[in-house]
Amino acid sequence: MKKALLVGITMVFCIVAMGQSMTEEEIDHKADIILKIIQFGEWPESAKTGADGKFVIHVVGESPLTPRLEALAKEKSAGGAPIVVKVVSIEDDIAACQILFMATKETADLAKILKKVDGKPCFTVSDAEYFARYGVMVNFVEVDGKTKFEVNRTTMKMSGLKMSSKMLKMAVII
Repeated sequence: MKKALLVGITMVFCIVAMGQSMTEEEIDHKADIILKIIQFGEWPESAKTGADGKFVIHVVGESPLTPRLEALAKEKSAGGAPIVVKVVSIEDDIAACQILFMATKETADLAKILKKVDGKPCFTVSDAEYFARYGVMVNFVEVDGKTKFEVNRTTMKMSGLKMSSKMLKMAVII
């Protein structure tokens, strides 16, 4: 009985883990969308870069997107400013960036993160179901087997941010 239970638990764990993994194509597509925010997002003049003149992307938690974002950041710039990707924890000053990618699916973490960036000119991005409805500005979703993104325009507007109509046309608006 114990062996059967252990096998069952192991199978469930493997299925869940497989469901959370991303293909290289998904990683590239999501990283590309995050970088398109740089191109098609609008920040207040005082928030276009950090104090050191760099465009900063914070990643809260572990994500298979991080290495791809780091590689792309080395190749591109944000209006002439170098792009820097930093992995941070919830306890850090996570709002000191232009884009914040949340690599968490925990709603308790989401509440803490959103409280820290509330009203700040920082695009929030997530990969968790329903997070756009909770206040994340850009959230990846699966639609008909394709990776798309939702946009929460209300939260974006409250933070003093805008997104071009070209990018909004590609989005699912919340």
